[in-house]
Amino acid sequence: MTWWTRTVSAVAYLAMGVTMGGCSDEVCDEATVDRATAFIDTHQSCEVDADCIVMSDYCATIPGGWCGQITMSRAGKESAEWRSIAAELEGCSPEECSTCAGAMIPTCTAGSCGGRR
Repeated sequence: MTWWTRTVSAVAYLAMGVTMGGCSDEVCDEATVDRATAFIDTHQSCEVDADCIVMSDYCATIPGGWCGQITMSRAGKESAEWRSIAAELEGCSPEECSTCAGAMIPTCTAGSCGGRR
């Protein structure tokens, strides 16, 4: 995916007014948030920018996000373990969440995913 495609995708994602559908008014329990945070922290390895993705921080439920976004390795996001964690987060994140108009561009720097703002 080219830089231009990633940029257009990120802007389109943010322009939709990003809301989390199917979520509840519950607050995620600390164990779920800790598990998600630990998973993201251990899934940052990359070789090139395309190895990294920008995803939702579930309305700031996951600490360390910026503007409703957080980075992780593509392999981590596509794993069955992350799908399980994400399902838990979707069940307890706020129903609606506003994000700013900023678009984070996923980058690989020194073997670790991050994002340019």
